[in-house]
Amino acid sequence: MTYDYKWPRAVAHGGNTGAHYDVVYMGRGTKNVYTMWTPFGDTPLELGTLAMCLGSQHFSKIRQTYGEMDVDRDNVATGWFSEDPVEIVDTFGGRWATTSFEAGDAIIFGMYMMHTSLNNMTDRYRISSDTRYQLASEPVDERWVGRKPKGHYAWGKTTPKPVADARKEWGV
Repeated sequence: MTYDYKWPRAVAHGGNTGAHYDVVYMGRGTKNVYTMWTPFGDTPLELGTLAMCLGSQHFSKIRQTYGEMDVDRDNVATGWFSEDPVEIVDTFGGRWATTSFEAGDAIIFGMYMMHTSLNNMTDRYRISSDTRYQLASEPVDERWVGRKPKGHYAWGKTTPKPVADARKEWGV
């Protein structure tokens, strides 16, 4: 099944997305959810493509701490683990990988694949979409299904905890 809620993205000049696991945004049902990132049209590196931290699904300390977070329950600012991809590799390992994408390309990955996007260095918007898939027989995160999915209902409603404070508490 696919979630009824879809995530369109329009990233302007200078914009990017910090490094994160998707599970912190949609982890209340099964953890066997897959994201499909689809750029709309040709997307060269300078337009801000997706980058994957290869091996990050095996970062056990991050999975056991940050990976157990829920942005609605815990209200950690942005939900991003880090805005510094070099720090992740230097501290935890892995290797960043990306490429240019062409119309029709897509990339599919699990909830514990650390990913980010490059900075959009152009004067164009990078348009893309995230869709989520899981087995219909497994529990689903109720925020993302139904005629009118409620989405994030609590995140950002109060002053969020800085991720740096949360990472100190988690020891990562």
